[in-house]
Amino acid sequence: MKKLILALVVTLSPFLAQSYPAQSELFGLNKSMIQLWVSYEKGVTGTGSGVVIKKNHVATDCHVFQNATGVNVIKYHDTYSPIGVYADWEHDLCVLKFDNLPLDPVNVRESSSVEYEEEVFTLTFPNDNPVPLPSYGKVKALYSFDKSSIIRTSATFTVGSSGGALFDNDFNLIGITTFKSPGKRLGYFYCLPTEWIDKVLQTEMLTDIRSDTPPFWALPDEKKPFFMQVVLPLLDSNWSEVKRIAKMWTQAEDDSTNAWFYLGLAEKQFNKDFAKLFLNKSIQLNSKNLDALEVLHQIAVEENDSELIQKYKSMIEKVDQYYFENLANQS
Repeated sequence: MKKLILALVVTLSPFLAQSYPAQSELFGLNKSMIQLWVSYEKGVTGTGSGVVIKKNHVATDCHVFQNATGVNVIKYHDTYSPIGVYADWEHDLCVLKFDNLPLDPVNVRESSSVEYEEEVFTLTFPNDNPVPLPSYGKVKALYSFDKSSIIRTSATFTVGSSGGALFDNDFNLIGITTFKSPGKRLGYFYCLPTEWIDKVLQTEMLTDIRSDTPPFWALPDEKKPFFMQVVLPLLDSNWSEVKRIAKMWTQAEDDSTNAWFYLGLAEKQFNKDFAKLFLNKSIQLNSKNLDALEVLHQIAVEENDSELIQKYKSMIEKVDQYYFENLANQS
């Protein structure tokens, strides 16, 4: 059975707008990024990423060191050992506590203020790279989950980047890079919300990094949130299953632009009138849902409806100028 796997990356897409900060501008942030070195039994080692969120406190993913025999921070060739950890194993968010970490914290922005198609970038240590590297993209979706929102971004990441940082273009931390979907055709990259950091800091500090609690994204498929359940059927073009899951999703979250998008996308394979109804419901809930606008434009082209073609082009132009220009070039 396919499984959603963890990860993190470094890919520069050719379509990126020039408003993204250059790597040379990120020197100040680099000082607040740390690489975790983790040791396990029988000499096995691993690495992960972390970000300083307040003096002597580093936020990261719990799975980076969960059930390891030890964890240390490496910075500027110096090694620092945590004195404890604040842990939310279920949500996969941990904060390591130090007493001598000479690094400045980043500015933190609440994830609830993030918008669709907002330009963002990750900063992580992919593939054991000794310095943090950026990956640029946009916010593609916000999924309501446990009174906050999981961020899906097109800024990619790979192994070694778990626990890294997602920033906006003003260098504010807006998420913690955590896990991705399988497959190359539709790679979905997910980040934890910053609101969870304050919540985990209110828990009791632990000295034990062992836990049998799996993170929510590693649960059996039927226990995962809907936004994760729908991905594998989508990758397999199993439209009946996508429709079944999306229908349950809309019933549970009637105000979810994402649920209505997936229901409309699936229904496009069976009944275009229903598809248009559901997709329009999606953009009524969020006019910046570019995925829904793309499919509505596609249907309008297939039906040769010039009025709707222009309508959706105009809406797309307001959301993504680059994508709009590509549509214009294809006309």
